[in-house]
Amino acid sequence: MKRIVFDVAALISRVLIGVIFVATGLEKWQAGLGATSKMFAQSGVPLPQLAAAYAMTAETLGGVLLIIGLAVRLGALALLGVLGGAFAYVHMGHGISSKTGGWEFVGALAAGCLLLLALGGGRIGVDGVLSAWYRRRRAQKQAAVAPAGKAAAPKAAPTEPMYRGPIPAVPKAPPAERAAPAEPTTPRAEPTTPRAEPATPRAEPATPPGEQTTPMHRSATPEETGDTTPRHPYGDQGRRPGDLNEEDMSDIDALFSEDHPTRKPPNR
Repeated sequence: MKRIVFDVAALISRVLIGVIFVATGLEKWQAGLGATSKMFAQSGVPLPQLAAAYAMTAETLGGVLLIIGLAVRLGALALLGVLGGAFAYVHMGHGISSKTGGWEFVGALAAGCLLLLALGGGRIGVDGVLSAWYRRRRAQKQAAVAPAGKAAAPKAAPTEPMYRGPIPAVPKAPPAERAAPAEPTTPRAEPTTPRAEPATPRAEPATPPGEQTTPMHRSATPEETGDTTPRHPYGDQGRRPGDLNEEDMSDIDALFSEDHPTRKPPNR
């Protein structure tokens, strides 16, 4: 939309400026080159004949270029040269108002030509038609040079999101539990060589010759024999260990008597 507005505004501006310059240029052509050069000489313009010829040609031809929209920048540049000379040698010392011969009218035309020089005349004109034709020819050449089967992909149109409402909040997932450290997958190597056992068995002490290895004899208890007769706690004779018997007593009596009879030693 903005480009269309610019094209229309540029068309109106360049047509109006072109009509004004064509009108002033035709007036000079009607007066003739001599009269125009004499007027320039009275205004103090150097080389009045050359300046008059340039002004007559630039105003007429430049105005036509602006109207048809061909080489708009070149025509605007030529017209700016004419306006600059008119401002410097004719209107600068007479103020701004055009009634007193000021530069009011010259300044407005110069501003319009400056905009056309900078921005161009738009697409509505001969320049716009030639530019579109040139772009079309260049696209055809590029398509012909491109290898077959590799056609230019069409430019995808921008897609708008289907949902424009507020984005719902996503609940946060609970933090994952800390994983237990993984057990080593490679088992620990066990020693393949078994521990050597002593080949020679432990030797038992040898029994000396002539001895019998009979088990020790243990007397049977009354419970084992079944005898229920009560027995004296100090044996069958009722004597305690360390008591003197009759032979010991007779020996003691013999020691204290006067006669020492000879007797046999006691049987111990």
